[in-house]
Amino acid sequence: MLPPALAAQPETRERFLREARMAAQLSHPHIVPVYRADDIGGFAFFAMGYVDGETLGDRIRDRGTLPPAEVVRVLREVAWALTYAHARGIVHRDIKPENILLERGSGRAIVTDFGIARADFNPALTQDGYVLGTVHYMSPEQASGEPLDGLSDFYSLGCVGFLALSGRLPFEGTSPQAILLAHATKDAPALRSIAPDVPPALATVIDRCLRKTPSERLPAAEFFDALNRATAAIENTPSESSASAMIASRDAMAVWRRAAELQAEAAARLEARLRTTDDTRQLVSSSADDSPRVPTDAYRVRDIEAAAAEAGISQRYVALALAELNAAPNAAAMVHSVPAWKERLSTRLFGTAQRTLSVSRVFRHPPRVVLQALGRTLQAAPFSLSLRDTFGGHPLDGGVLVFDLPAATIDPGYRWSWTRYGAYIKEVRMTIGTIAGDPKQCEVTITVDLRDGLSANLAASMGISGGGGAVGGVVGAIIAKKAFAMIGAALFGPAVGGAMLMGLGILSCCGPVYRWELAKATAELDAALAAVDTAIRSTDIFGDPTSTKSLLQ
Repeated sequence: MLPPALAAQPETRERFLREARMAAQLSHPHIVPVYRADDIGGFAFFAMGYVDGETLGDRIRDRGTLPPAEVVRVLREVAWALTYAHARGIVHRDIKPENILLERGSGRAIVTDFGIARADFNPALTQDGYVLGTVHYMSPEQASGEPLDGLSDFYSLGCVGFLALSGRLPFEGTSPQAILLAHATKDAPALRSIAPDVPPALATVIDRCLRKTPSERLPAAEFFDALNRATAAIENTPSESSASAMIASRDAMAVWRRAAELQAEAAARLEARLRTTDDTRQLVSSSADDSPRVPTDAYRVRDIEAAAAEAGISQRYVALALAELNAAPNAAAMVHSVPAWKERLSTRLFGTAQRTLSVSRVFRHPPRVVLQALGRTLQAAPFSLSLRDTFGGHPLDGGVLVFDLPAATIDPGYRWSWTRYGAYIKEVRMTIGTIAGDPKQCEVTITVDLRDGLSANLAASMGISGGGGAVGGVVGAIIAKKAFAMIGAALFGPAVGGAMLMGLGILSCCGPVYRWELAKATAELDAALAAVDTAIRSTDIFGDPTSTKSLLQ
């Protein structure tokens, strides 16, 4: 909305509405749509489409530099939007990370504020804080007040790419004037002089965008060709941690099946939760039998994720399944890592086919805040979790945090007794999921794979049952001897009977005891998340203790 003081100025109001209506003519998948620009009752405004996601600025601030492949994708999609607008005579004039939105789920880059984010429309834009955040991306001709064309936007896009790949800007200074002067008079440093790990082909694209003279920059067609070459170079560079890592076809199938199982179990828990709250929403999840089958011998991780998304399987569960595969890379198939006979025996003995234990909690705080609190709280006493690895990308992008559980100590405050020694679990996995439509909330899920402790539980049950049977046999023999004063073979019948009765009695208790242990382990996981929630609320009230400590020092 145009501030009322400016809306009262006819020329400003008309220019604001004219430019908003020009932006409304842009219809492109990588441009936020403007639905209406109007003046009602003296209020000049425009209404835009809502994008559920975050800005590129938020992504860089929270995660640091981005992988080259992701930067190339963002640059390409933003350049598509800019080229489309330039062909229609519209120059953006304010390309920066805060005006590039990343849609949640798809990761699609969407450009906002075409031709509208101008200082003469909003007095707040003249404040030093805002100017300082904008001048970092101004082209030399814009800094000099000269007429602008599309190549000015591509200079700004080069600054965005420079920041995303190196973590710093081409020109930094203490005042807006100094930064503007640097843009107008100094050559930008070569990207690889700041970030030597950036692929040379991609660094060349950024360096050409930052040329002082517009004619020396890459025009749109050459820009896309150069990005294609950079993409080819990146894909040909082996990287086990990237989305281009290859996975054997049988393991890819296992990932799909396991992800579907995890999602189905999560759906069952959600259904139970919704029934308790009389919520009538319905959650549809894919079954393991609907897993995609692609006739190839190996798949890229990005292709596995895309195929799973097409089948309705959340990226979160794909990441969890990939983490399980990563933990046991030699397993022929994760889903069948436990023999069928052992699965059937466990189900009969324990009275449950549950193979995953999971606890979730919704936090009324942004994911970045919650992630920091997770690290501070759960890696410190009394929880003392030890971070082993992350898998599937950054935790804020759906990746999985894998923690090792500490061994028991004599400390009475030890928090993992039932999880570590009841369910026989040695690690937990955590994911941070966003809440659709609300970037200020998130859901943290702790998951443990009960199959890891299945053999140990079976062995313990059989051992206790066998021991109990032996005790029962001895007790039966003693009773027979006392009652009938018999010797030799006559003791065999009562001994066997006593053993069977004692053994069967213990076996019948295995199911309730195992399920009770799982309930206690669930309570331990829930207590860990509750502690994180308490820590965040404490920080809200009392401030960050680490910053207080630094002030005292």
